[in-house]
Amino acid sequence: NARSDELAGGIVAAVEEGRGIYDNIKKFIHYLLSCNAGEILVMFIASLVGLPVPLLPIHILWVNLVTDGLPALALGVDPVDPGIMQRPPRPKNEPVITKQRALSMLTQGAFIAFCSLFAFAFVLFIEKEGIGRARTAAFIVLACSQLFHSFNCRSMTESLFKIGVFTNNKLILATAVSFLLQMAVVYAPFLQKIFKTEPLGIFDWVLVIAISSFPLWAMEIVKI
Repeated sequence: NARSDELAGGIVAAVEEGRGIYDNIKKFIHYLLSCNAGEILVMFIASLVGLPVPLLPIHILWVNLVTDGLPALALGVDPVDPGIMQRPPRPKNEPVITKQRALSMLTQGAFIAFCSLFAFAFVLFIEKEGIGRARTAAFIVLACSQLFHSFNCRSMTESLFKIGVFTNNKLILATAVSFLLQMAVVYAPFLQKIFKTEPLGIFDWVLVIAISSFPLWAMEIVKI
């Protein structure tokens, strides 16, 4: 009996670990694809409405390789949901990306794109700054909104504040490092030349943080 109980416990633990790994794979994919959708929509919508090009190719490359990479890896090791074993088994033929998840990724990508384009248009047309400063704002908001969005991807249904902001310290560290790298692109003189960026003022940063956090608050409302 003791051996049977030990075997049953091992099977339960293996199933729980397997479910956790599968969950984290979905979070990893969800984050990267929704961010990529946002980048595509930024360029597509800008060309559709006749705006100047809001992002340079090197901006998109940087965001894909550097800004997105660390949070995506941290999502891949997100702690297992305590209630994961209360879920019913998933259908064996269910795809990793369901129609509902695909729609969610597209919607979240649209949120990110809106943030970046709003910042670009605000700096260019309202503040009447040059195209270089407007592109810098769009670039920074794109990156920062994706960093905020990484916290959305921890759960499709549960609020971040119910899960706990500090229950994945690796994600916090990853977003902090990504943000510092983004700051370097804006303020390091040799990187400014490479990325065609311009330093932002205090008001610009208040605007950046306010706009960039929109995907997080929007998804919190959706989850409620």
